[in-house]
Amino acid sequence: MLAIISIIIVDIFYFKKDGNLIWKTVKAHGNIYKVGVERESLRCSKEGELSDLPHPTVFGDRMENDFITTDFGEAQLELRTPICSSTQECYDKLENITDVVICELNKQNELLWPYSMPCILPDEAHFPFGNYGKHVDEYEYEQKLYKKYGYKMHCISGIHVNFSINKDFYKSLRKANPNLPARMDDAYFKIMRQFMKNAWILIYFLGATPVQLGNKENSVLSLRNSVSHGFSTKKSLFVDFSSKDSYIESIEKLLNNKDILSAREVYIPIRAKSKDKNHVLEDLKIQNIDHIEVRLCDINPFNRCGITKNDLDLVVTFLFYCLLTNRDYELNYKEIAERGLTETEHLVLLDILKDFRKINKQYSLGCDSGIREMYERAKTGNTKAHQISELAKEKGLKQALLDLANTYSVDSDLNKYRLRQYPNLESSTVAVIKDAIKLGVDYNVINENQCFVEYKHNNRREYVVQATKTNKDSYIFSYITDDKFYAKKLMRENNIVVPNGIILNKKYSLAKIKRLIAPYVNSTCVVKPRTTNCGIGITVFNKPISEAHLLKAIKYAFQFDTDILIEEFAQGREFRFVVINGKCLNVVWRRSASVVGDGKSTIKELIDKKNEEQWHYLLDNNLVIDQPLKQFIKKNNTTFEDIPKKGERVFLRENSNCSTGGESVDMTPEIPDKFKKIAEKTAKIFDAHICGVDMIINDLKSDDYTIIEINDNPGICINEWPYEGKGEPIGTHILKLLKLV
Repeated sequence: MLAIISIIIVDIFYFKKDGNLIWKTVKAHGNIYKVGVERESLRCSKEGELSDLPHPTVFGDRMENDFITTDFGEAQLELRTPICSSTQECYDKLENITDVVICELNKQNELLWPYSMPCILPDEAHFPFGNYGKHVDEYEYEQKLYKKYGYKMHCISGIHVNFSINKDFYKSLRKANPNLPARMDDAYFKIMRQFMKNAWILIYFLGATPVQLGNKENSVLSLRNSVSHGFSTKKSLFVDFSSKDSYIESIEKLLNNKDILSAREVYIPIRAKSKDKNHVLEDLKIQNIDHIEVRLCDINPFNRCGITKNDLDLVVTFLFYCLLTNRDYELNYKEIAERGLTETEHLVLLDILKDFRKINKQYSLGCDSGIREMYERAKTGNTKAHQISELAKEKGLKQALLDLANTYSVDSDLNKYRLRQYPNLESSTVAVIKDAIKLGVDYNVINENQCFVEYKHNNRREYVVQATKTNKDSYIFSYITDDKFYAKKLMRENNIVVPNGIILNKKYSLAKIKRLIAPYVNSTCVVKPRTTNCGIGITVFNKPISEAHLLKAIKYAFQFDTDILIEEFAQGREFRFVVINGKCLNVVWRRSASVVGDGKSTIKELIDKKNEEQWHYLLDNNLVIDQPLKQFIKKNNTTFEDIPKKGERVFLRENSNCSTGGESVDMTPEIPDKFKKIAEKTAKIFDAHICGVDMIINDLKSDDYTIIEINDNPGICINEWPYEGKGEPIGTHILKLLKLV
């Protein structure tokens, strides 16, 4: 629900130029308007048939999710952005919501139908109606609409744009335009009156349904907004836009006459909205208008979000035009939807766009790119509807739309591990944000490089750094876990099995170092910096090692820390246990960096191919050919030019960190509970609400284990998005821990 947030605007002055009053903002703190989008779309099969699958459970209760809900029936999704302060912010939010939805649909082999007119619909007996659970009133309302209209009309989808003007900005605007209404409510009704006269302008640019499946009838611009095939009530309804009181009275009259079932059934191109969406009329009687809702935009098939940033620019500028214009040029938008513009009307449109430019520049709306695009479209006549008509002739409408839907599906899948607007966010933070989107939790990236994010939901606000650092864990926890030597001391004192080891300082003499490492010469061991993470500076010796090689590994580790550890080598596979709020939620095997032969490529070529894989590329864990990898290759009598047999797995490191090219394999169901309980006990020692426990297990049937590390900031992306296996939505559990859902 949109809210008009008061923001102070200062330093306004006016001056005369050529007898005209020119308004100029020298310095403005805040935003001029608020905008939000609601995008309806049908879920469909790869063949273009309406989905008969239930609403995806990953999105939770549809009636409580602020971002992802349904409209009519089980298969019509409605994607909603939060309140935004610019068209760019609004588009970015919608883009991320859309990517999340398309990726989830891709998992169940579905597409998001990219067109306002329906995909292939089933017969009436097989139409999937919504199951609203405890929200019986919503289900009953849907059934009444079905009996009144059938289901085909309500399968028509559209874009709704919600808009409000900043109150303080409006006060300044009135000083520059004294003829504007004194009250904001009256200003909104002036916009709505002018909107009804000028809606044909939006139809020209945003109409995108000239044809539909299974029907030979067509229109020049928009069947969805046409008289014969549009989304509208059975008979024409009169709604009075002369004032708020008249508006309310006219709708109440329709209700009393039983022309409509509720105020929600007033299918007009623009509506006044209150904060309470369930009791709009009652709320409007006692409260000011919260925002206005533009309802006539067709889905833009040429953008996976159904609307572009430039489209939003046009709508916002158009609404300000409706507020400020003195033109008295009116056309019936439904007629224009069917027949298009005459040459004279087209010239009028070009002239009106000049006013758009002036308004955008004068009031710093920031909608330049949208106005430029629309001006070019108007000059050339290359409307969205024209493009669709041409595609339909070339490929057939169904195939053209399926091609677009599949393109968007592939594109969203390629971006499933990142947010397009924030390329520097590490993957674990992206995982939490995407889980937040799935559940309707809003987010704000405060500092991209620090992965510092604010989350908001139900009037609650929480801050998270690097995906797992929250106010639930103490500040000192990270210092304790970063000190690997002291952390193991605490675990050992609590009867947790950890490897024995020693500390070396960079200032020690060579003689002292040789004396201290003597027990590890001709043995197996691990050399690691005392405080680094992500496998940095680690060398693992799983076979007896000479003093010379051990000294070389020590020298390498000292590049990353002044203190290093030498520990016993624990034989077995390394597992990452993620423990949140005392419960082990997921376990992955961290498989060491490796390549699998294809029978013709060298190891070096296989490494290059591995680094091109989506998982490795987007999680930024490429296989780097560094000193430890070269040493491992040499130690195993292998060269980079060797060609492994087809299907042969060649390991390239001893350490199993995914950050150095390893891979995660979800093994949660296979791991015995006894090991999960040990991980939970370890977390309890540190009073940790969010942590990762790294455990070496050689035989899952045995009781033997060794914990080599506890992480206060585990990279949860490898558990959320494992290289192999199902994975677990760790981000969702973190949001639940923070009581955001």
